Amino acid sequence: MPETLNSEEVNALMSAIEDGRVEQAKEKSPAIVPYDLTSQDRVIRGQMPTLDAIHETVASAFGMGLAGRTRLQIEVASSPAALLKFADVHALLAPPALVAILALGPGHGQAILILEPGLVDALLAAALGDRKVNVDDAPPADRRELTTVERAVLKRLLTLFTDGMEKAWSQVLPFKPEVVRFESDPRLAHVAPANEAAILSGFEISGSFSGRLQLALPYSVVEPARKLLVATPRMGAMADARFAANFARELEHVTVNVRAVLGKTEVPVSRILELETGDVLTLDTSETSALGVYVEGRLKLTGRPTVSSGALALVIEHEAAQDVAAPAPRKKAS
Repeated sequence: MPETLNSEEVNALMSAIEDGRVEQAKEKSPAIVPYDLTSQDRVIRGQMPTLDAIHETVASAFGMGLAGRTRLQIEVASSPAALLKFADVHALLAPPALVAILALGPGHGQAILILEPGLVDALLAAALGDRKVNVDDAPPADRRELTTVERAVLKRLLTLFTDGMEKAWSQVLPFKPEVVRFESDPRLAHVAPANEAAILSGFEISGSFSGRLQLALPYSVVEPARKLLVATPRMGAMADARFAANFARELEHVTVNVRAVLGKTEVPVSRILELETGDVLTLDTSETSALGVYVEGRLKLTGRPTVSSGALALVIEHEAAQDVAAPAPRKKAS
């Protein structure tokens, strides 16, 4: 059989193709896809539980700080972080949202803190003593320019956020965040190229007023600590120092039952029924015997009775040799 077609076979094949009886061969996609090595696109797999734990700590510190500063019932909760490009983040910067530019410290670049419409006015009203904060009104179409005093007050409030951020990140990265300026024009709020990856985290404020602010961190800033961020958080390392101090202070004021046992004896029921005023029960200890001191029913200390300022007292001498439960007096039935 010849390898090539003759003229009649070629004409028949072309006619069949024109009539649609033979499908045309489709072009195969190239096996090699060109890749731009200068691109800053990154593929991140999995979640970052330590990062979410850090932001929960930031939310807790920020909520307590706001409540203490404004004397209002305020709570702040964080939401899981999401990864997207700064080109998508810039869509959130349009007025009337207000943008705070954060400097993260030497060598760490900058980040963006986005305050949604209405939240700025609520924060300012609460800080200036307005107890009827209302953010339900429709937000203005354009962001009004803040006065110098309003910028100073708002920066002071956001310092509560940056302080909590510094403490929460101290075990991972040595951030020293601070608010450097506010921008109402999104064109002036670019801290990274449009194709740079960003980690976007939300913080929901609820209570006396509600609102939302979002933190956008360049991925390149946290990339050196990626292994720590994707690892399971260690509660000891991520513990909030303020919470630990408050817990220790509250623990010191817990009331516990402390009693010293003078001695014990066994008495039959018939003897108890015969007891009258003035009868004496003999204990199994002497005047010089050390007394056991029980804390919540557990033997913790030993001491000796004495008199202090006209009142019966107990001088603590030693710690108990073992932690045992207090003995319960037994009654012998006749």
